[in-house]
Amino acid sequence: MAHLPARGASVGITVDPDVITSVYSQLDDIIIELESEALPAIKELGRLRFYEAGEAIEAMEVYPEANEKFQDLLDNYMRASTLVVDILVTMIETDEAIAEQIFAALEV
Repeated sequence: MAHLPARGASVGITVDPDVITSVYSQLDDIIIELESEALPAIKELGRLRFYEAGEAIEAMEVYPEANEKFQDLLDNYMRASTLVVDILVTMIETDEAIAEQIFAALEV
């Protein structure tokens, strides 16, 4: 559990690194599933021209937009994953800075 003091406030931020790494792992699992299973299937569906005419032709015209929304979903999961990595890197850097301060105080 890491506790970061707040600047100018009495309450800091407490972060459980196990939870953060679990979140990253889960996001990674989702991204892998979307990229390896859903994305290829959606692309294949986009190539099919099963509906060529009829009253629902306008409804079928939104299919490319639906594919784009799926890509947006994947992009959002990737962005979230990147932010979690940034949190982990910040935690590592903070730990290293604290360790350096301890060594300096102990004159080690």
